[in-house]
Amino acid sequence: MRIKTMKLPLLTLLFLFIFGIDVSATSVITLDESSGSFRLDGLVEILEDKENHWTFDDIQTQELDEQFQPYHGVVPNFSYTSSVYWVKFQLTNDSNENDWLLEIDNPTLDNVTLYSSESNLNFSRELTGDLLPFDMRDMDHRNFIFNLDLEPNHEKLIYLRFETQGAMQFPLTVYSPPSFLDKSELEYGILGMFVGLGVVMAFYNLFLFFSLRNKSYLYYVIFIVANVFTHLAFTGLAYQHIWSDAVWWNNRSIVFFMSTSNIIAILFAKSFLEVKQNIPRLNRLLNVLVLFTVTVIIILMVSYPTALNLSIVGIAITSIVIIAGAYMCLKKGFRPARYFLLAWIIFFGGVVISILADSGFIPVNFYTKYAWQLSSSLELILLSFALADKINTMRLEKEQAKKNAIKSQKEMLESLQRNDKLKDKFLAVTSHELRTPLNGIIGITASLQEGAAGDINDAMNSNLSMIKRSGTRLSHLIDDILDFSKLENNNLDLSLKKVHLKEITDVVLTICETLVRQKDIQLQNNIHSKIPAILADENRLQQILYNLIGNAIKYTEKGKVTIQAKEVNAKVIIEVIDTGIGIPKEYHESIFLPFNRGGNFTNNSYQGTGIGLNITKRLVELQQGEISLESTTGKGSIFRFTLPTFKESSNVNSEIVSIEGSFSKERKEEPFREVHHVSFMNDGEKVLIADDEPVNIQILVNYLSLEGYNIQVVSDGEAVIQLIDQGAEFDMVMLDVMMPKLSGFEVCRLLRKQYSLTELPILMLTAKNQIEDRITAFELGANDYLTKPVDKRELLSRTRTLINLRKSSIEAKERAQELDLLNQELIQMNDHLEEEVSSRTKELEFKNEELDMRNMELIRVEKSRVALLSNISHELGTPLTFLQGYIQTVQEGYVNINDPKYLVLAQEKIKLLDRLIADIYDLSKFESGKMQLSMSPANAKEWFFCIYEKFEFEVKQSGLVMEKPFLKTSSDDERETLFIDIERMDQVLANLIYNAIKHTPKGGGISLSGELILYSESEDTRDFTPHMIVEVRDTGNGIPEEEIPHIFNRFFKGSSQNISGAKGSGLGLAITKEIIDYHKGEIWVESTNKQGTSLFFSLPVVLS
Repeated sequence: MRIKTMKLPLLTLLFLFIFGIDVSATSVITLDESSGSFRLDGLVEILEDKENHWTFDDIQTQELDEQFQPYHGVVPNFSYTSSVYWVKFQLTNDSNENDWLLEIDNPTLDNVTLYSSESNLNFSRELTGDLLPFDMRDMDHRNFIFNLDLEPNHEKLIYLRFETQGAMQFPLTVYSPPSFLDKSELEYGILGMFVGLGVVMAFYNLFLFFSLRNKSYLYYVIFIVANVFTHLAFTGLAYQHIWSDAVWWNNRSIVFFMSTSNIIAILFAKSFLEVKQNIPRLNRLLNVLVLFTVTVIIILMVSYPTALNLSIVGIAITSIVIIAGAYMCLKKGFRPARYFLLAWIIFFGGVVISILADSGFIPVNFYTKYAWQLSSSLELILLSFALADKINTMRLEKEQAKKNAIKSQKEMLESLQRNDKLKDKFLAVTSHELRTPLNGIIGITASLQEGAAGDINDAMNSNLSMIKRSGTRLSHLIDDILDFSKLENNNLDLSLKKVHLKEITDVVLTICETLVRQKDIQLQNNIHSKIPAILADENRLQQILYNLIGNAIKYTEKGKVTIQAKEVNAKVIIEVIDTGIGIPKEYHESIFLPFNRGGNFTNNSYQGTGIGLNITKRLVELQQGEISLESTTGKGSIFRFTLPTFKESSNVNSEIVSIEGSFSKERKEEPFREVHHVSFMNDGEKVLIADDEPVNIQILVNYLSLEGYNIQVVSDGEAVIQLIDQGAEFDMVMLDVMMPKLSGFEVCRLLRKQYSLTELPILMLTAKNQIEDRITAFELGANDYLTKPVDKRELLSRTRTLINLRKSSIEAKERAQELDLLNQELIQMNDHLEEEVSSRTKELEFKNEELDMRNMELIRVEKSRVALLSNISHELGTPLTFLQGYIQTVQEGYVNINDPKYLVLAQEKIKLLDRLIADIYDLSKFESGKMQLSMSPANAKEWFFCIYEKFEFEVKQSGLVMEKPFLKTSSDDERETLFIDIERMDQVLANLIYNAIKHTPKGGGISLSGELILYSESEDTRDFTPHMIVEVRDTGNGIPEEEIPHIFNRFFKGSSQNISGAKGSGLGLAITKEIIDYHKGEIWVESTNKQGTSLFFSLPVVLS
């Protein structure tokens, strides 16, 4: 802004003339055509106004004029100061150019005033600076430009006044217009390259951030943007092009962007160097620097000079700290830190040079003035290299980790496969070995109920019924576990064929009738006979229906269970409807998950193993079906599943489908024609065969016809009844369980209304060998039961036996009269027989003694076998041995069968056996974290002393001494409470005590002691929990020291033998530890070789 109204006062001119002040004493700069630019460095005179009191009139006085001093430096630089500086110089134009431009190359100066002499002895004044709006400048340029109108061969005296809160630097250069234009284009090009480099790198790294999602890239992008804006503000480009009218903001923008860049640099360093993990102490220091820089930004709003000085100090300290951190990371082997360290060293060097230049310690030139921008550019490039190096390092580490993970997974897979095979083998062997004693328990219990050992009272009958139900439940549990294991291992085969839904439903409902005897429930089969046949596995379909109907009966106390079906789009939809308690909506999805036992909406009396519905769902899906649930709480449930219809045009009669992924092969055999009535008449015995499967009929006909039997064949149950009603006579009837119209069970029921077991023998044939099918068949009056496919010799043998039974019955009637005649002769022979019997009795007594010896030998062999089986589960041995001994003593008369004490003990052992076998099943649930215990409060002292009463008898029966327990406590009240599953804790004590029995020789002892620790002995009680410690100590052989750390490992058996010589399966103590861990307790062992072992466990105590 130019002002031309200022004139020299007349007195001032007279004063200069009188005292002879020579204007020519001022430095004179000659402008000629030898160069287009003239640097005024070292050619000007400078005066410092420390108090900012002098005006331009004051400066022209002789006193102040004499104080101007020549400046001999390169660029006038007076660091950060509050003084005002005056500059004076004189220009002489020896060229032909009139227009010259004066450039002040520091766009951060706050106020710049130019005073230039005119030909009429006047001085014009121009004002500029970054505290004035940009549009007030005469020339649109980032620097301060003044037009000097100087005619050829004339002189011009120039005064400049500088005032600023920043660095007091004012490089002065006079340009001709063409030279200034060339210089500006070059300068703008260089500055634009820097900005362009920053923008390109910002976008490139932003793309990398979105691709890699590494926040170091995001910090780096923001760091670049902050640096670019700092550069734009420092060079005046931002004031020229971005915020031309924002005077207040422009004056503070440099410090703001410098501080912002410093904050982002710290965050970037923390992320890139992973300071929090690698150098925690440095992380805290960097956080303090962030807080310090934020404070600087706040101060900036109030005091620019203070904020500027603090910002420079903060940047210097930050650079030093980051360089130190990068060096420490590099020493620790963090490879990407090398580029990072080099980048910050270069940046720090640029910062130091800029600070020294601004402070006036070194001359200001192009390199010192732009040291910060140059070092920042190199820093950005090197940081980009550092990020790339880090990503490559991470990629290599990831690839190596991936290789290690693949190797580890491969090894784990091989280990899992081995364990899986071991588990399958274990389940197969265990289930096989469990069936024998279970069948013995169920059979002996049933015989005792029927009076095999004499009359029993109602209480005994109730206890025996509980034993029988427990044994039957265990048998079902074993079957479910085996099916679940096969499904988990994709090792279940399906035999898909044509199945009539109505008939198979009749069979299942017949089997389920025994489940509703104690309930007011009606079972209804509403499936229409016209429902088309389905393609399914007959056995597995029966299992599906049995599971769903059994569940419906279990959850229904009164009402009905209905089965209905309909055909939709080549599929049959089967529905099992009950009027039970219903299932809440939130459980509809989880009800089909394995080990789901009904959640909180059922009580314990309803809960089962939790795998039945899961098995059902997977069996439906394996047969190309779907299963769903529709239920309303309190009203009932509908389980709905679909199966494909059987296509009559199919050329495949029977197809085996394996879920291992085997494919079906097309077979182009001629289909069998359905046989309705086929007779092979000869003179042999008459056999009626009823089966709807042509293949099975052909096999039976081939087998029986070769033996000379007279065979007649029908394909459904109604045809059997029609033949019998027409008076046809047969020596035997063979019935398939699954037949159209009437099932084999229903036909058997109707035939038994007319004929007894001996008058018309019935042999049932079925493809499913389930205990429920066999029991139902025999209850309805079947003589025998065979599972398809049948063995020829077994079929012929059973057929001959049944026909002979009928013949024997007829012969028995014919000979009844002959027996009457012979009766007299028998009476006469009786006397002679008595003598013979006496003789034979002595002989039998001798034989009996021999049999006793053989029996002892068999017992010894049986014990050896039990010892071998102990490798499967030694926990099963003790209760089974007790039950076997109890039954033997009852049979031999040592114990009265009505003795309630022994019956209660037998009942407890059966329950314990139930729990021990369930532990095999529960072990997998412990491992998967799905086990749920029934926790309840128990008085600590009462529970402890009950342990002795529960196990004293077994210890004494083993020939050992068990002392009365001792409980040490610091309190006499009864307020100590344990929250435990009492049955599970009984199992823990049983495992520990029976383990001690096995490893303690006769005559030894087992002791039980405990201690209630209710208060902490130390003053610090934060980590103390009241607890109870129980010790089970024996005087056995002890445990080798090297085996103690492994004693609770699964399947660890140790090298020491117990007193009986048999080893355990390695599960007992492992299960014990799982139970104690579940109770939030601890278990440990202390042992001395040849002196005995102490097993300790602790449980938390609640002070009620």
